[in-house]
Amino acid sequence: MIKYNKMKYSFPLLLLLLVFGACNEDVLDTEPYDKISEDVVWQNKANAETFIFSTYDLMYDLAGGPSSDAYTTNLLGFDDIYNGAAGVFNGRVDVFSDYGFNNWSEVRRCNLIIKKVSESEGIAESDKKELIAEAKFLRAMSYFDVARKIGRIVWIDEVLTPDDNLDLSSTASTAESYDYILKDLEDAIQDLPETKVSGRANKYVAAAMYTEVGLQALAYQNYPASPSIDPGNPILTKIIEYGNLVVDAGGYAMEADYGSMFNDVNPYSSEIIFGIYRKSVNTYLNSTPMQLMAPNLSNNFINQYGGSPLLTSSSQVFEAWLQHSPTQNFVDDYLVVDKNDPSKAVAWDETSQYKDAVQEGVQISETDIPKADGETTIKSGKIKAESQESIWTLTNTNRDARWQSSIVSDSTQYYGELITTNILGNAPRWMKINGNAYYLSLSNLYWRKGMYTNVSPTLLVGTPTDYHWVITRLGRVNLNLAEAYLLKNDVQNAVSKINTTRETHGALPPTTASSADEVWNDYKRERRVDLVLENDYYWSLLRWGRYGGAANHGLGSNSQIPELVDQPYVMDVSNDRDAFSIVKGQFFGANDLREFNVRRYLFPIAKSYLDRNSNFGPQNPGW
Repeated sequence: MIKYNKMKYSFPLLLLLLVFGACNEDVLDTEPYDKISEDVVWQNKANAETFIFSTYDLMYDLAGGPSSDAYTTNLLGFDDIYNGAAGVFNGRVDVFSDYGFNNWSEVRRCNLIIKKVSESEGIAESDKKELIAEAKFLRAMSYFDVARKIGRIVWIDEVLTPDDNLDLSSTASTAESYDYILKDLEDAIQDLPETKVSGRANKYVAAAMYTEVGLQALAYQNYPASPSIDPGNPILTKIIEYGNLVVDAGGYAMEADYGSMFNDVNPYSSEIIFGIYRKSVNTYLNSTPMQLMAPNLSNNFINQYGGSPLLTSSSQVFEAWLQHSPTQNFVDDYLVVDKNDPSKAVAWDETSQYKDAVQEGVQISETDIPKADGETTIKSGKIKAESQESIWTLTNTNRDARWQSSIVSDSTQYYGELITTNILGNAPRWMKINGNAYYLSLSNLYWRKGMYTNVSPTLLVGTPTDYHWVITRLGRVNLNLAEAYLLKNDVQNAVSKINTTRETHGALPPTTASSADEVWNDYKRERRVDLVLENDYYWSLLRWGRYGGAANHGLGSNSQIPELVDQPYVMDVSNDRDAFSIVKGQFFGANDLREFNVRRYLFPIAKSYLDRNSNFGPQNPGW
């Protein structure tokens, strides 16, 4: 329940403006506003659902795209993507930064559903139960977004009025925040139907999200002190229970064609448990992540640079505003099957075929591979004269199947065009560096995951397109289960769950890891590759840092997280594909400045809120 405290004048005014503003709008968003009364909205299930459906907009807070991946070395950004993320990875966030503490208008909508549905005389009791459970699910999701970022929330479980005491308190701890959220999810699991409707919650959607929320809750127990996760912890037990409920009884199936889940090929894949779906009637390229993932590339740019091959289309296919691309740090985690021992998969530069073919550390002429100002070579190599391999074969042959599904690399097809990113290719980073084109990759790599294949007639702002975001899916639940089993010290079951995605999505041989350290390493790699661009990696790194030990390179809980201080790097390949050079550098702005302080485990409560209501405090540790 809400705890009331002495009212202050300045804060209630702000709260009323923010929380009650939405109540002045008609629930159907039509004009004139006085034509549909509130009684009509709540008089039956069908009308109530119009309000409920629009409340699902809050799920965008959990959607992917560059999102929180921009805080990590999963991607290398510039312009708006860089500007939106640099404050986090450069350590420049301050107490004035607001990372979404105020979710009160979303919560009000959820509470309004619960109240009005309960009071309705026209909605059947069985329907009331389901609709209230749906509202609790949505309320939990809104609060989860806040808790994951800031830890503490302002828990509100009733519809407030201007006459109420609005000088509310935040939760006393992050653990209390998660207690409320997990209780809402358990209520939702109990009362939601099993029926599957794309883009709408059911019992299994709530159970899947419990596995996600539960892991974060476990990591932040006792915050800022270290968590103490006993194998018998009830939250851990429920994560495994609800995860297995989804796996065994949900009716979902792992998708063999990994990439199809994220584009137009199979947007309603049986692996997807919950997605946000948009139709082209009111969706355009610039209202999707694709606008900042696809390049702006033409034959004019290629000719100015002196690259090849030219594009074959009679019209300009690529006219978007790419602002981020995969880093070499990230793609190194796509494993390659070893030629001499096909039972194992390792990093591309650790395979027997690589070791047989490449002489490392040789001096590469800047005529073959130039280097930009301020860049430092961290690794280089050249194909031995007697080898039949090339850098392309070593990085593409027998690689994790998600490599081709997620990444556009050198000499691959993209929208019917052959994209080459070697030094004199038609889309390398050097075209951007030399000023021949702007909206091109900083890393010689492009994203394929999340790019629809049928945007027509061109990848141009304003082009209508369907689009969807995958919020949770069976592969993600299996990975959540793997982590839960690791926390329970059940290595055998953890390995089984890791291999579920590794073999089905990656077409890789199963991991044979047996020690806790080895399994954690394989798990962390697997989660990073499988869930890239799904708003996961940053939060997982924080969670693993909270666990400490094998989850974070053997370091203690709350220690520095090495992945968050790693500098991004990129790989250039010579025009004949016989040599490579991996470099680190500034790339854009200060992409090479990566700092970490333990206060990064939670964002601050923005000072503007604390200034208006001290009961929101105390401030998060370190801020």
